[in-house]
Parts: sequence; structure tokens; C-alpha cells
Amino acid sequence: MATLEKLRNKAGIFLAIVIGIALFSFVLGDFIKPGKSIFANSEHELAKIAGKSVPYQLYQGKVEEIYEINKLFSGKNSLDEQTSEGLREQVWQQLVRENVMDEEYSKLGLAIHPDELFDMVQGRNIHPMIQQLFGDPQTGQVNKAAVIQFLKNMDADPTGRQKTIWLYVENEIKTERIFTKYTNLIRKGLYVSNLEAKRSLTDKTSKVDFTYTSLPYSSIDDASVKYAQSDLEKYYDLHKQDFEQKASRDIEYVIFPTVPSDDDKKIAEEWINKAKPEFQTAADPEQYATLNSDTPFDGKNYKDGELPQEYNNWAFVAKEGDMIGPISDGNSFKLVRLASIKYMPDSVKARHILISPLAKTQEAVNKAKATADSLLAILKKGGNFEKIAKEFSSDPGSKDKGGDLGWFKDGMMVKPFNDACFNGKKGDIVIVETQFGYHIINVADKGKEVKKVQVAVLERKVTASSKTIQSIYSEASNFAGTNTTKELFTKAADSKKLSKRIASNLLENDKKIAGLDNPREIIRWAFKSKKGDVSNVYELGQNFVVATLSEIREEGFSPLAQVIEEVKLKVIREKKGELLSEKIQSAKKTSSSIETIAQSIGSKAEQAARVSYSSFSLPNAGVEPSVIAAAASASEGKVVGPITGNSGVYVLSVTAVNKEEGDPNLEKVRMVGSFASRAYYEAYEALKKNAEIKDNRSKFY
Repeated sequence: MATLEKLRNKAGIFLAIVIGIALFSFVLGDFIKPGKSIFANSEHELAKIAGKSVPYQLYQGKVEEIYEINKLFSGKNSLDEQTSEGLREQVWQQLVRENVMDEEYSKLGLAIHPDELFDMVQGRNIHPMIQQLFGDPQTGQVNKAAVIQFLKNMDADPTGRQKTIWLYVENEIKTERIFTKYTNLIRKGLYVSNLEAKRSLTDKTSKVDFTYTSLPYSSIDDASVKYAQSDLEKYYDLHKQDFEQKASRDIEYVIFPTVPSDDDKKIAEEWINKAKPEFQTAADPEQYATLNSDTPFDGKNYKDGELPQEYNNWAFVAKEGDMIGPISDGNSFKLVRLASIKYMPDSVKARHILISPLAKTQEAVNKAKATADSLLAILKKGGNFEKIAKEFSSDPGSKDKGGDLGWFKDGMMVKPFNDACFNGKKGDIVIVETQFGYHIINVADKGKEVKKVQVAVLERKVTASSKTIQSIYSEASNFAGTNTTKELFTKAADSKKLSKRIASNLLENDKKIAGLDNPREIIRWAFKSKKGDVSNVYELGQNFVVATLSEIREEGFSPLAQVIEEVKLKVIREKKGELLSEKIQSAKKTSSSIETIAQSIGSKAEQAARVSYSSFSLPNAGVEPSVIAAAASASEGKVVGPITGNSGVYVLSVTAVNKEEGDPNLEKVRMVGSFASRAYYEAYEALKKNAEIKDNRSKFY
């Protein structure tokens, strides 16, 4: 079980590796086999990937399994929603990868042989995950004996945890290895010819200087451009691919915040006034505040200027036991009692040796304590603190400095450590236990003492009562029930002066809307409703929310009516381009140079130097790939254009062609490396796109 604890202690780093390599996130068990299942119907179908149905029950079973694995690694009994959501996404990504890749592996005959697995676990080619779990953090060497011992004892563990963890690790290794084999096959099959390398090098090393002039689209007013409906339809048909979209929704919504009423404020004020005499006479004001205040006693010693403005000045002229209040800031009522006055240094210089337990067991804790006690005894007898810190300390941030932490202010360290430093004497060497282990602390120096105070604050926050919440809910419910269409919703929101908010382009599996807490249910509603529908009341955090569905976009191509404004702008720009091109063509007939053409069209000539085919932008013009391409391929002295660019229409003439030296062999090596680095991602993405994934997770989550 000690090894299990070691695995758990290293889980943070281990999980970082797993998450960093997105494909190794989870033990998925048996592959999904083709064929019908009792769950393979639309009601229970979570997804369809490469023609295979993935039932919700299978996915949820895998999710529960990864939850348990995560709990084992983290030592937690429950998971927060953010962690759970991340794990569900990992399971989804692995399901997709498995269904997309398994057939490819089978076609190619790819598999993991038992001898290969043995080599990665105990042989000469230890896998990084095994190195992380069983390796010495100082040397990086894997303790193979510990691996073997773990495997021998695995079945003897009555809890089954060791076996669960090992199966997880083993499957992660196999999953990573087979995918690496697949991508290596692709990478080894990539080739760059001499001609390709030479062309790429030419694109980089052949640089031109040229003169150009242009007419911007903005020189023609949009309103003066004439176009017909047929122009819009023609542009849309020719550029339909530009309007491919995912299914999305737009909603408009109003918020009914659960703010406290005047009665709620009155109740809070009455409570604080009733508690005032008892707090004033309490023998232990710190404990009273801890037990009764909405913000418990913090135990910090404050110097002048660090307390809230409303009672800072009072605290530094009052006597111990004095009290002020009630003080109200609109959100709460406070009574403030001066708990103590101390004269303490504002900062302390210290060094420490941290002895951390090697595992989360009592045996390891006892061993760490014994080590710390032994080292303290040596130091008390004159041992070299700096040398011992460098050899024994577990704090990587200070051990190389002999344990030196430098100067730090009160409150910067964890409380037991902080108190030992600020309450101790200069030169003290003491042991303090914190959540990090045992610290041998040497108080090296202390700053000038200043007056500091502790205050006990009894606070009663003003919160909305159940009566107030019910009243606000009734208002929201009445709004939703009365205004059941978008038109009525808008009219009522305006008349009641409710601020309408907009959430645009919501995707089916989105989980966030800015300004709303956990809005998943309202997003699911949007994808089940018709345009113009008004929702019921949703309670999201401290707000009640009512929404209307203002726009629906289905997956596929946006209809012309939905993108008509964008198409109009594109058509207008095309028409402007035609008009400006005609103007430049006319000027070219009577002018033989860029300078005279510029004069003719009322523009000016610009210079561009050392521009290559691979250049990103054009000096004084911005991103203009069409212009750069035309210049890079033009003959010297020839007037080229008109060229339709991003911001206007151009005409240019190359004045010089500059050839730089380059090594085709080095360029070839670079290109091969570039292709290889892309293989890992792009091959899988292409297969995934071809799988035609239908994601129905929004029906269940």
C-alpha cells in the first residue's frame, strides 16, 4: 500500500502528462463493436461516429469509471463540477479517437505485443509514465524492483485500488504507443522532392523591389454602387463554402436579481444591534466572532493603513476591548472590537529547512518528524545551516540558497510558519509543522517594530430572505407567463425598463454565457425551442432569468437571407473593384510608368523593398497576398495590374530582383521536419472529419 500512496502523491504530475497528451485520458475498455444494441436507438444514442452508434449508457459508464480513477489519484471523495466536466470531455475525445482510429489500426495490422509492453514497463525502453511513477526524482532512474513488487502485490490488495490504477496506466501506455506507431508510419512516408525544396527556397530567397500605386475601395461611396438581387444570388452560389456553419442559437434574456429588500436590511440591522451587548462583554471576542460572524476572525496583525477606512483610524487610538459600530456599507452591518495591540516587526528575514513526508502515511510523517528533530539537534550544536539545507531541504525554491527566504512581510507565509517568525526572537531555531511538512526555521533578522492591532469583526451580511426571493420569482414567473412571444417579451422588457442582454452564436454543447452562473439548462432549452419562443424561469446563481430565442442557425450552409448583409458588402466591394480597375486600365493606356499612372488617378507612388513570395504584408498597405504574389512573379520593368487586393486595387512595376544565397538541402530538411510535425495532428483531424460525427451529448448534459 506504500507504493499506492506514492502513486497518489505523484498523481498531480502524472495527470498533467495525461491531460497534456490529450489522447491518453482514460481506460475505455472494450472497443465498440458494430451491430445493434438494446440501447442503439435515437432515444439513448449519445453519438454516431464513423457510422457506429455510441449509446449513452456506455459513455456514462466510462465517465463513472474515470471519476473513480481520478478520486484514487487525488485522494478526494468527490469532484467539483469543473473537474467532472473536464473528465467528461476527456472521455468524449477518447471515444471519438477510438471509433475513428481502431479501424485504421486494424487495416494496417498495428498492435502492441506483450513483449513490447514488458519492454516499456520493465525493459530497456521504459515509458515516460512509468518513469514518472517509479523513477527517482533526483536521478530519473526507474526502480525496476519497485515495479515488480507492485505487480506481485497487486492482486493481494483487498481494496482493488492497485489493480485499478495499474490497468489504467497500462491502457494509457498502450493507447499512446499504438497512436505513435500510426503517426510514425505517416511521417516516414512523407517526402520532399528536390524540385519542391528548390521552389520553396526560391520563394524565400528571391526578393523584389517595386513601385506601386493604388485606389482604395473607400474612395467610392457604398450608396453609389448599383447591384441587383441576381448579383447577390450569384455571389452566394459561387462562394457558398464561405458560409458553412455549425448549428447555433441567439438568445435575448432579462435578469431578475435576488437583491435584498428594505425589510431584509432591517432584519440584519436588528440582529447586529441585538448581538451588540453580548459581543461587547464577550471574554473571548475572537471566538465569538468565529462562531457568530458571517466573516470569521482572521487572526492577522494589521499595521496602520491596512484596515478598512471606516475603522482604521479608530483602531489605532482605541484601547483593547473598545468597540465601534454598527458600521454599514449597504451590504452588511459590522461591529468591530479591538482584540489586541502588539509591537511587532513589519518584516522578518529567515531561512528554513523543509522536511516533507515522502508519502501520505503516518509512518512517513513520523519519519519526517524524526529527521527534522535530528537535524535540529545538530544545528543546536553548531551545525552548518546552509550546508544541511542544501543537502536535506525539500523546498526547491530555497535549498540551493542554503534555505534563505530573504525578507518577507507579515501574513505572506502560512500561519504557523508566519507566527514562529514574527513572534520569535532573532537567532531562534525552531521546528514548525505546516501542510508542507516540518520546517526547521532560523529567524535571521527582524525589522523595526511597529504598532499592530488585531480586530474581531462581527458581521451580518444583508441577504435576500426566502420571502424576498419568492417575491422576485413571482415577478419573473409572471413576466414569462404573460409575454409568451418575442414581440411581447421585447415590449414588456422595454416598458418595465429591464435591460435586455444578448448571447449570440451559442453552440449545442456550450456551457458558458458571460455573466450567468451555470447556464447549461438555458442553452439546452434554446436548442429544443422554436424561434420566438419564451422560456420558463431559470434560477442561475443569484438571478432569475427569462429568455427568448431570437435566431436559429442549423448546421450546413447559412441561407442567403441569413447572411444577406455580409453578401451585400462583398458584392459592393466586387463592384467597386471593377470600377477602380477600369479607372486604372484607362490610365495605363496613356501612361508608361507607375508615377504617371499615380498622377492620372489622383494617387501617389509607393516603394516596397525586399519583398518575397513568402512575405506576409506589404509596406504602407498591410496584408495583401494577391499583390505580393503578383510582384514576386512579375518581370522586371513591366507594369502589372490592375490587381484586386484586400483594401483596394493596385498596379505595380518591379524595379529590381535580388537573389540571396540558400542551401536547398537545408531547406529540404526543414520542409520534411515541418511536414512531420503536422502529421501528428492533421492526419487524425482528416479522419475525424471524414467520420461525420453526430454529437448528441446536449440531450443528456
